[in-house]
Amino acid sequence: MKYLFLAITFSCIVLFWFAVQRKLAVIVYIVWSLIISAAAFSGFFIQFPPSFGLTLLGTVFTVFYCTKLLADSMVNVYLLLAIHVVRIPVEFILFALFQAKILPREMTFIGWNFDLIFGITALIFLIGSSFNRKIFNSQLFILWNIFGICSLSIVITLGILSSPLPMQMMGYNQPNIAVLQFPYALLPNLIVPFIILSHILLLRNLITSRA
Repeated sequence: MKYLFLAITFSCIVLFWFAVQRKLAVIVYIVWSLIISAAAFSGFFIQFPPSFGLTLLGTVFTVFYCTKLLADSMVNVYLLLAIHVVRIPVEFILFALFQAKILPREMTFIGWNFDLIFGITALIFLIGSSFNRKIFNSQLFILWNIFGICSLSIVITLGILSSPLPMQMMGYNQPNIAVLQFPYALLPNLIVPFIILSHILLLRNLITSRA
């Protein structure tokens, strides 16, 4: 399962690399991911769980920085949309982690995580766009991106509130310790940010094309 997750992570990096014109944003994230990976692999987050909260703040800063770097970058909408398809295998990995008792039920598709829907609909949009590119300018696509960001925000909130951090408010019987381990620490620090950035860039491209 770890190898599958690493393959998904690598595919996100590759897709995002070719989807954007300015590669510096991707390089920044690769460097950040290597730092997170080293800390998680060494067991640092397991020994000092609150330190993981600081990495999340670093990730938020990195997302804002990368958004600024990509402000006027040309993008490939097909590759950005393809990134969202990884939400399908990720959801099944989360379910497997729940069964392994290192992730709370609330973070899976049998709980409060509806992200699987957006992975499936991303695939439908991707197939549909090959026949009709105008789908990228539709009101439905705008709403899909907005609700997709909302869905990720819910998952992020669930992940933080169920982690062994000072602000933990749920998941006491089965806390979210998966994200403290390698390679799953890259889920909130790389995969989720790439998906959010993809949503933002797709919306920006849509607004620009309508202007």
